Amino acid sequence: MYSDDALIRAWQRGWIEFGTATLTDAWQFLNASDYATANAKQAAFRDKLMRLEAVLTDGPYFSGADFGMVDAVFAPLLRYFDILDPMVSQPIFENRPRVTAWRAALAARESVIAAVAGDFAERFLQHLRHHQALLAD
Repeated sequence: MYSDDALIRAWQRGWIEFGTATLTDAWQFLNASDYATANAKQAAFRDKLMRLEAVLTDGPYFSGADFGMVDAVFAPLLRYFDILDPMVSQPIFENRPRVTAWRAALAARESVIAAVAGDFAERFLQHLRHHQALLAD
């Protein structure tokens, strides 16, 4: 799931590491129980999406036509935003057309769809309610 080219493979690994920081900001936004945290983490997440926007190409996947490890790292993160009310998720991805197209390609991929149980969305929403996240409503 990595390139055969050592330099590209190293570049991909760097973006996988970036995925960890991106997940942290997104997860803290999703689970925020106060507006100050939610706003700060949403802004940090949007900034990271802008960095991704700058490196994504015609896709449909991160490195082009082939699904790879970077896609596998970001697919679970981006899936959460498909569960949220569009009034919440759409502004986050606004002015990020490449990230939006990548997100749609990942969401449509059979392996990504099959990676979670059929009741995943409800379980996620239960998690938000349990943790009294602002987005639970």
